[in-house]
Amino acid sequence: MNAFEDSGRLRLLYELGCAFAARVELDDLVALVVRKCREVFDAEGAAVLLRDPQRNELYFPYVADEDPIVAARLLQLRFPAEHGIAGAVLRSGRPLRVDDVTHDARFYAGVDRHSGLTTRNVLTVPLAARQGVIGVVQVLNRRSGPFTDDDLAFLDALAGSVAVAIENARIHAQLKQQVAALEQAVLEHNELVAIHRELDIAASIQQSILPRRFPAFPERQDFDLFAAMIPAREVGGDFYDFFLIDDERLGFVIGDVSGKGVPAAIFMAVSRTLLKSTALEGRSPDACIQRVNSLLCLDNRAEMFVTVFYGILHTRSGEVTYCNGGHNPPYVLRRDGAIELLPHTGGMVLGVFDDLPYHAKQTTVFPGESIFLYTDGVTEAMNAAGVLFSDARLRAVLQAVHGARPQAIIDGVVEKVNGHADGVAQSDDITALCITRAAGR
Repeated sequence: MNAFEDSGRLRLLYELGCAFAARVELDDLVALVVRKCREVFDAEGAAVLLRDPQRNELYFPYVADEDPIVAARLLQLRFPAEHGIAGAVLRSGRPLRVDDVTHDARFYAGVDRHSGLTTRNVLTVPLAARQGVIGVVQVLNRRSGPFTDDDLAFLDALAGSVAVAIENARIHAQLKQQVAALEQAVLEHNELVAIHRELDIAASIQQSILPRRFPAFPERQDFDLFAAMIPAREVGGDFYDFFLIDDERLGFVIGDVSGKGVPAAIFMAVSRTLLKSTALEGRSPDACIQRVNSLLCLDNRAEMFVTVFYGILHTRSGEVTYCNGGHNPPYVLRRDGAIELLPHTGGMVLGVFDDLPYHAKQTTVFPGESIFLYTDGVTEAMNAAGVLFSDARLRAVLQAVHGARPQAIIDGVVEKVNGHADGVAQSDDITALCITRAAGR
């Protein structure tokens, strides 16, 4: 990827973040995405295809094509949801790059025939929402050579935020219909019910964009991982993520956005998308966090910030390179029973001051050892007497579950936190991520 392409992609992410923050109308937001995708990928066309569940058809609500006649025809076109490369991605939920459609049996030529297109190569990524894959994003016919795996990874990361926006808009429309139908009832009661329902749905959407399928990499025997985010009564800004950068590097991240409610959830979605797309370029953790901080500072009118810890595990050697942007330092559970706090790297929270330096440090996780990441919802959980769960109690729990698998470690911590709270309502999201390097590796 050259500097011009990198700049265009970062500008797209920045404009998308601004649109989220400004609560731009869905049609304008998605139209911006497809138009900018066509530009940054130097492609002839880009489109969003959504599935009509009643008719089980795919249709084109958003199209950007260099030929306005083709675009107009696509906007009126529908075809069976099982057909084509789009249908294959819809069913599998996995992104797909096809360099020559004429050699791919999944290609459906009917779209070309009815629209006047001549498709040569295409990127297709799923729009994964709470209830499943609701459609796909496609970019086709790159002018400057074939698409790359980096192109596919970037489009896939971008699609996560687009899916959240579409699903939010659909839910918002449903809520408006429900409120209109109940206008004759007691107004104040109805408004209260609608608010609580919206918050519950927003919390569910927030959960849906986090990876929750475990084992996450069933083909890998050299490490094991598990993560959980238990939302408070209101939606918040905690997030985690993990992804393979290549065969020997596993990226992992945990973050916590300031504030609560829908604004925090939106800022979380933008922060996660920025970090993952930047990380998949292969940048070091300090360079990655420094770039994301600069992007978040560009137009942060909401004056929100996010704490982030990002690390890269070299699965063969066990070396962990990490950078901490104002987050709680993780713990390493050593083979000899020691519970070791990772040294801080000195970085501040992201989204407040631009051009801040961030630094990386290294440690080694040996076979059988684990790294445990968490947010302050764990240590700051409070009981009826106002006593915090505390770092000391967390260390004691980690000592007790030492040697267990990642899911058992997280389950043990959550159980102890809930026991400490003893029925007191949860005031903050509780989020944890644990990675264990396989013994004998």
